[in-house]
Amino acid sequence: FYKMKQAALPLVWFLTQIYSSHSLIMAANAPTPDSSTMKAASASALGPPDQVLTVVNDMPRPEPDDKSLIIKVQACSLSPGDYRGLLGDKKIIHKTAPYIPGGDVCGTVTYVPEAYQKAFQVGDSVVATWDMFGIGGLAEYAPVNPKLTVKLPQGLTPEQGAALVNTACHARDVIKMAKIQQGDRVLVLGGSGGVGTLLVQLLRSSKVSYIAATSTDAALMKTLGVDQTIDYTQQNFWEMTKFQNDNKFDCIIDLAVGVEAWNSCEPVLKGCREGGRFVAVVGQQWHIHADTFGQVLTTTLLPPLKRQLFNLFRWTTPYYKLYLGGATPEAMTEMLQEAADGKLKVTLDVKSPHSFTTQGVRDAFNHHIARKGHGKIVIQLVEENESDKTQE
Repeated sequence: FYKMKQAALPLVWFLTQIYSSHSLIMAANAPTPDSSTMKAASASALGPPDQVLTVVNDMPRPEPDDKSLIIKVQACSLSPGDYRGLLGDKKIIHKTAPYIPGGDVCGTVTYVPEAYQKAFQVGDSVVATWDMFGIGGLAEYAPVNPKLTVKLPQGLTPEQGAALVNTACHARDVIKMAKIQQGDRVLVLGGSGGVGTLLVQLLRSSKVSYIAATSTDAALMKTLGVDQTIDYTQQNFWEMTKFQNDNKFDCIIDLAVGVEAWNSCEPVLKGCREGGRFVAVVGQQWHIHADTFGQVLTTTLLPPLKRQLFNLFRWTTPYYKLYLGGATPEAMTEMLQEAADGKLKVTLDVKSPHSFTTQGVRDAFNHHIARKGHGKIVIQLVEENESDKTQE
């Protein structure tokens, strides 16, 4: 019974986060007095970036309140949830248009509510993220949640801070869930994405014996410590004989595929009696459609939860673990400092940072939708010399 209860916890977590995020999104979409305006990326409707995204100069600035910091945004990075929301794949959150996309940001504090003045001051350089769905970040000024905001360590640029604030927390927590041990052989599906480029570095620092990763960028993977890059457009990892029999992996971490990877993994992954683990960050499919709660439950959450529950009673297949995590201030602070100390390399996609123009923002979203990014996709809202003036 205890194991069944533990297996159901991710579902409870997801539903509470949906409720919390919906409240925050409705508040962020509330009209503000037209006392002053700002430059912002505006989504006029839900749909393809080239049809609905425009950078405008007359968006109302956020109003000060007693719950949010306001920052002058310098950089904003994109996550899959940003484009899924824009395309309308997550209508469950009732995102209305026009709205400002983007949630992972770095910037300078311009307003601090009284309750948070011991933790933050005007002029602080900070990074901020979101709990479930982020909005408001692609603008000159953005309200951010003080409970998901930490100071940017010296030595990191705003673009690096925005790239790390959310993804580094996931990379850290996935490693913990996988219970990586010294000497493990690990396969990462999606090694060159925003999370993957950080996760493979953490694996190497954990002293695993062998790292393989799926990617089309072998050169990048090699610089990050990967032993074997598998070009997924040319090879299926489960068919590679070099990873079968006595050379199976101790752990597979799926950042990119979903149920197909789980169904195919047994030829190259040890069984549970030998400690084999499959950690699913992508639970069912990469593309998530969430028009209703019922759809979320039946097509997105219940299938991997059923796999996790059923897996408790099996004796030969690998352990199946579904990852549902989120950023915390403690994790954000820890991982940012790791990067500032030079222990973690921040990988931006070669096309980043994108410019804060209509074309630049559209290009960034289209690049993400096409899943072409190698590293984190970032939009620069303030030029470097202007950023220095802001901090002065």
